[in-house]
Amino acid sequence: MLALLFQVGADRVAVDVRRVREVVPRVRVTPASGAPGWLAGVFVYRGRVVPVVDLHRLTGAGECPPHLSSRVILVPRPDAPDELVGLLATQVADIRDLPAPPARPPGGALLGPPVADGTGVLRLFDPDELFAALGSQLGVPRPGTGP
Repeated sequence: MLALLFQVGADRVAVDVRRVREVVPRVRVTPASGAPGWLAGVFVYRGRVVPVVDLHRLTGAGECPPHLSSRVILVPRPDAPDELVGLLATQVADIRDLPAPPARPPGGALLGPPVADGTGVLRLFDPDELFAALGSQLGVPRPGTGP
């Protein structure tokens, strides 16, 4: 499996590149009133409003640091593949070939199960698991309005 590697707090995380639509530089987001604390805000990408989830806040690792390596990883929503969700993470810079992940039951940790990759431990992130865990909280509130 070809995977994009990134960092969330102390965790090294990998996501299958086939799940990633695009990686863009960290952008200025507009806060969305009434949104959960882990929603960094929204931004306009190619004419569409895209919510951005701060994976650091979501997992209790504080706020995503404003490093040059911080990026927004755009992934399609499973229920609406033409709609994107941004995932804010840091040290988004490496692509690596990893062994195929073992099958796992749904409902695990938000960042995925820990696996050995030859250089340490990383988590295999599945965006569908995140979307399932967040459920309807991942609606796209309009900037300045309630949910």
